[in-house]
Order: sequence, then structure tokens, then C-alpha cells
Amino acid sequence: MKIMPCIPLTHQRGAALITGLIFLVVLTLISLAAMRATSLEERMAGNARDQDVAFQAAEAAMRDAMKQLPGLSPASAFAAGCAAGLCLNNPVTPVWTTLTAGNLWNAANTAAYGGTALTIDGATSLPVQPRYVIELLPGTVPPFGSSASTGKGNTSGAQLIPYRITARGWGITGQAQATVQATVIY
Repeated sequence: MKIMPCIPLTHQRGAALITGLIFLVVLTLISLAAMRATSLEERMAGNARDQDVAFQAAEAAMRDAMKQLPGLSPASAFAAGCAAGLCLNNPVTPVWTTLTAGNLWNAANTAAYGGTALTIDGATSLPVQPRYVIELLPGTVPPFGSSASTGKGNTSGAQLIPYRITARGWGITGQAQATVQATVIY
């Protein structure tokens, strides 16, 4: 049997302890970086969802505004500066630009979405329902073709009227906003 010599404590320098502590510090830093990245990714995903909900709300308002077109004509209540979502064209500054700059999208000069209240999960309503404006553009378009759905076209003699529809939707938090716009000849 062989006896191992005992090394006196004065010759040990604690290299294993220092190496272990350095290893633990490195692991802690890696863990903190991973947690920070995960937190950032969660916030990014939440913001993307919020923006997507805002876009869908704006699209819903656009569809609602398009349902109003059959009942409109240049004799309708279109007003300078808008009244209940019906606006005359401003040749200098587009109406939607004025609404956005003045933060007037929730005012009485815009039209509220008229469908069933939009919800997040089927039960919780969006904090701000979408709104829209229908802008009467100047001039008319000569009739062309034929439309069974509108009854207008080259055989009816009716003039086609250009409109610009601008709709704005808000997301889950009410902070994300999306605006969609379409020019429609009806």
C-alpha cells in the first residue's frame, strides 16, 4: 500500500475556487443576456400584435365606409372641414392630414365604425373603435363599361363620382394606430 504525502495548506493557492467563481460569473452574464433578449422579443411580439389589430380595425372601418357609398351623392351633406365623416376636398391640405395633425380622429367630424363593436378576444372591446372620413373629390369621371351592382356605366348616362376614404384603427392598448386609404370611383 502506498501512502500519499500530505501537502501542507501553505502550498495550496485556491486556483479551483477562483476558476469556479469566474465560471459562475460568466454563466450569470450569459443568463442575464438571454433574459434581456427574451424580454425584448416579447415586447416586440406584443407591439406587432397591437399594430396588426390596429390595421384590422382600420380595414373594418374602410369596409363600413364603402357600405355608405350607395347612399351618397354630391348633394349629400359634404362640408368643408368635415361633418359626421363627410368632407369636401381641400386642394391645399388633404383632410386626413389635418385630422391627424390636430389629433381630431375621435371628434364629431369623423364617422364612427357602425358595425358590431370590434373585440380583442371575442368579449373584450377595443379601447377605441375605428373611425373614418369620406372625402368628395372634385370632378366626375365619364362613364365607362357597365356595372350590374351600381347600375352606373356607359348605358345609364350617370356620372361616376370619385371619393377618397380614409380610415383609422387603434390597437389593443390604444397606442398603436393604423391608417388605410382608398380612392373609389362610384
